[in-house]
Amino acid sequence: MTLKKPVYNWYAIYTKPNAEKRIVNYLDEKDIESYLPLKKALRQWSDRKKWIEEPVFRCYLFIRVSHIEFFKILEVPGVVKYVSFGGKPQTIPEDQIKDVKILVEQQEREIFLSHENIKKGKKVEVLFGPFKGMHGEVTQIHGKSRLVLKIDALGCNLYANINKDEVRAITQTG
Repeated sequence: MTLKKPVYNWYAIYTKPNAEKRIVNYLDEKDIESYLPLKKALRQWSDRKKWIEEPVFRCYLFIRVSHIEFFKILEVPGVVKYVSFGGKPQTIPEDQIKDVKILVEQQEREIFLSHENIKKGKKVEVLFGPFKGMHGEVTQIHGKSRLVLKIDALGCNLYANINKDEVRAITQTG
């Protein structure tokens, strides 16, 4: 009898407010893979301004677990629940996690977060630049083309400014 290797999937988990970084540190200590997308933000205090790193998705982070660790995650201090649809925790494809990482790592490009459900626009593949290989949807906003990366499991979209000549249309079949 041969033992099967456990299958690891990405999931989004909902956390208590401001607990994301503590949870990531805790998971690192337990050798559980996690990803917390961070962005730089300028914060104003009464006496100074300071650049800080804050989560792109407040109260959310991504984890990669097998069925073995799946329920143990809910015991981690600060974890509220798995993001689920129809009562079932939603897996997130590996390529969407990679796309989020690419977008977030490009700090010189402004990142926008939107919860609107975009239905119009062309599906494209990025051919050049730091987002090469990503698929998304382009919209025209104030004369700029923006690549829209849909993160379906969270019900929101990421926007990044991108040049028109860096993309090509994808033909839809089916």
